[in-house]
Amino acid sequence: MNWNTCWGEWIVEELVRHGTRCFCISPGSRSTPLTSAVANNPKAKAVIFFDERAAGYYALGHARATGIPAVLICTSGTAAANYLPAVVEASVEQIPLLLMTADRPPELQETGANQAVNQTHLFGTHVRWFFDPGCPGPEFTAETLLASIDHAISKTHLPMSGPVHLNFPFREPFFENTDNGNILEYKLIAGKKPFVRYSAPRKTLPEEVIQDLLGNRPESGILSIGRVSKDSHDSLRMLAAKLDWPVFADITSGLRLGENCPNRITYYDQLLHDELTTSSWEIEAIWHIGFPPTSKRWLSRWEQKPALQMVWIADHAERHDQSQQFRWKIETEIEEFCNLAVNGLKLEENNSRKSNKEKWLYASDAAEKLIDEHLYSNVEKNAINEFGLVRRLTEIIPGSFAFFIGNSLPVRAVNMFGSGKGAEVATALNRGASGIDGLIASACGFASGLNRPVVLLIGDLSAIHDLNSFKLLTETVVPVLLVIINNQGGGIFSFLPISQQKKMFETYYGTPHNLNFSSISAMFDLEYHKPESIKAFEEVFLKASQNNKSAVIEVITKRDQNPKQLEALKQKLMKCAFVPE
Repeated sequence: MNWNTCWGEWIVEELVRHGTRCFCISPGSRSTPLTSAVANNPKAKAVIFFDERAAGYYALGHARATGIPAVLICTSGTAAANYLPAVVEASVEQIPLLLMTADRPPELQETGANQAVNQTHLFGTHVRWFFDPGCPGPEFTAETLLASIDHAISKTHLPMSGPVHLNFPFREPFFENTDNGNILEYKLIAGKKPFVRYSAPRKTLPEEVIQDLLGNRPESGILSIGRVSKDSHDSLRMLAAKLDWPVFADITSGLRLGENCPNRITYYDQLLHDELTTSSWEIEAIWHIGFPPTSKRWLSRWEQKPALQMVWIADHAERHDQSQQFRWKIETEIEEFCNLAVNGLKLEENNSRKSNKEKWLYASDAAEKLIDEHLYSNVEKNAINEFGLVRRLTEIIPGSFAFFIGNSLPVRAVNMFGSGKGAEVATALNRGASGIDGLIASACGFASGLNRPVVLLIGDLSAIHDLNSFKLLTETVVPVLLVIINNQGGGIFSFLPISQQKKMFETYYGTPHNLNFSSISAMFDLEYHKPESIKAFEEVFLKASQNNKSAVIEVITKRDQNPKQLEALKQKLMKCAFVPE
């Protein structure tokens, strides 16, 4: 055993002592000391990837589900660079990741040596910490190495979760004993605890802040909820019930689907159309909790018609207010804030404040009836409307499944039309940087982390972007049902003004491709379906959800019909009475 092998074993053992189990490895010679250490550690679970980009997104999905950093291992050169998209997403969404890249030693840098590139600060400001300890050897003590690994794990969580990059230059040979067996004088301390343990600081909210907030709140307002930790859901439900305000729950919040969210205005996005009377209803206060919302109309309302009281509650110090209208930022743990607020509300002597939730609930119910009538009655017999598909899917997803939603049109469709009467399912999106790449890999990692089946809804361009991850669908132990909306190109662009420029639009924005996914499914031995009606989709989906294996369901739609569908719905909404007669 030489120094390379010794370091690899110490590093991996220290990581598993931190509870890390998922190691995403792409083949390469230079990373042999790390890869062989994972292979030889019975507590380390290795997942092998042909492509580093897919590995990065799989690790992202796994860490999103577990809250524990997945570890990425690759060789030197462009291999590491392929992690960048996933690193960016992890940084923006505050997801813990640990990247361990192998590198050429200093004597091979800047010499034209094969696969040698400058990997120092390769990911720039997108990582929470970068460290390169140099080549393995006796000068860098075992205690220093282990403390560095412990610090790296700590930095994936504190003070703000995100990716960390460790760069390891290894000299050849990787296996031979070149030190006469004298390097194993240091033995890892027996036991299961890390060499250095870190205790997380607690953000304690002063009692007077809650008193000030509650004492100065208007009679009625909107409780707006973006992406939050699943651990805070129960506390948020208690706050929603006790505060008694209308709740605008974004699809990223995990509270938008299902029926277990008090006072939720499920179709608030539709009610915020400028042409509707509901859009002019006075909002005295907005308390937003978590990450920014998806709804462009809700964001526009913040900017154009801000409430008198605008309060943003988050568990981090990032600047997320793109409207520049929030005048009060409260940084604290979401669960603690909710519990303190609920207790404060219970102590109030006068709880007879007038809430405007009833009129919002009435309006949302009226919108729901109109949406059902519009989407289901206007579906042609042999064609599936995209919005009707999304609505039906969210009605029939089993409660034992989770739901991963693609960016571009799918997330907007689910946020606007997802049913509030289906199962309450764990929901996830790569919404930080909102890329369409790596979504299949992310969903497979998410399924593995949760250890439950996942339904993945994406567009055709997203699926084409991640074709190599069809292999993951085949190999995943936990099934992923891939539902692809194939509208032959970039459906979201049909809503832009540029779509009126017909000569330019199709080539440069619509990007038609005339491809389908039957052959790629067959190549990877995946069950494939192509239903041609909502009823047929429901049948194949429910059957596939019971088979305990991954499958592909491709739905062919016409993207040029989407703007027409939404415009027709808006015209009907404009004629609807949203207040009781």
